[in-house]
Amino acid sequence: MNNNLSNVNTYELGDLDLTPEQILSYWTPERKQNAIDIEEFLEPEVGLVEGENAVTTDPKEADLSQRPFEAGGKLFFTLDNKDFVGSASIVGQSNILLTAAHCIQDSKTGDIADNFLFSRCYTGELSSEDITFKKVVLKENWVKEKSRRWDYAFAVLSKNSNVKPLQYAVNTDLINKTVNAFGYPGNFFEGAQMVFINGSVSKSGNNLWRLPGNKMLTGCSGGPWVLEDNETVVGLNGASTTLKTPNVLLSPIFDSEFESLYQYTESLAKESE
Repeated sequence: MNNNLSNVNTYELGDLDLTPEQILSYWTPERKQNAIDIEEFLEPEVGLVEGENAVTTDPKEADLSQRPFEAGGKLFFTLDNKDFVGSASIVGQSNILLTAAHCIQDSKTGDIADNFLFSRCYTGELSSEDITFKKVVLKENWVKEKSRRWDYAFAVLSKNSNVKPLQYAVNTDLINKTVNAFGYPGNFFEGAQMVFINGSVSKSGNNLWRLPGNKMLTGCSGGPWVLEDNETVVGLNGASTTLKTPNVLLSPIFDSEFESLYQYTESLAKESE
């Protein structure tokens, strides 16, 4: 079901998806291992401003017992009868998840994925918890404009996570700010371990933040950018040509549009409690 409100699209997954029990049964260890990176099928962003080779650390394995990494996980979903993966995190409150819009909806066809499963602190064999989705919420602009400017989405989870959620900030000047960006890129540990990079943010064209020197590739998108306080999410791993060749990692800018989307999602989450 699609309800449009103030440039927000809400998708009730009850008519599209399997029951939570069926989803948990569907995602066997083998299916998780064989799921592919969604970015392989995305159109590249055009008109980006390339820039300096800034100092960004090589990806390192994250300590899943520590903040902010314990709030992150791997995202599994099905689109057009294919199984895909991305990254995500618990943000704002314990039943709200933040990820990239392209991990929710095909920007070309408008099709919504289903079979969503968030495996928090996924390690290839185990995870701290596996949670399904109730609803997904994203900007209508994502489909209309096909722009990475709108490449963020929220999900209302079917139950509360056991982890303390990360918080978020909007309208933050990130130029020269240091962030940890993390997720599950397939070019490290075959996507079976969460990794992170640490780097200094600059600004790109197309209203995006950028982390030059990135070496994380496909699979990391949807994972958060967190300030050095290890609690505040200020961006996320978006999709671009940089997720196919190492160089620059991009994030949409979190502004009042992001804030309004979260507030709307929060109202839906309260209704679901």
